[in-house]
Amino acid sequence: MLLDVRTSPEYRGEIFMMQPPEGTERGGHIPGAVHLEHTLMLNEDGTFKSVEELHALYTSQGITPDKEVFPYCAIGGRSAYTWFVLKYLLGYPHVRNYDGSWNE
Repeated sequence: MLLDVRTSPEYRGEIFMMQPPEGTERGGHIPGAVHLEHTLMLNEDGTFKSVEELHALYTSQGITPDKEVFPYCAIGGRSAYTWFVLKYLLGYPHVRNYDGSWNE
């Protein structure tokens, strides 16, 4: 399962690397990817939401521990953050960060 953790404008292809796509750059998302912005994992004060809230957030999008999950973003930073949440806070056993992400 591909998990796009970028912002909504990035997912929709309106911006690429925080600006409109130029030349041969392509905006948008990988077809079939689930979109769940990485900031949804946080409380207003910047702390992580509770394990229960995180579990509900991911399962509401069909992201469950039995699936292999590949988070991606633009260059790998936000997807690494999501990898940490899934792997270490929620204990998902099959999570791999796509560190090249959309930049590739």
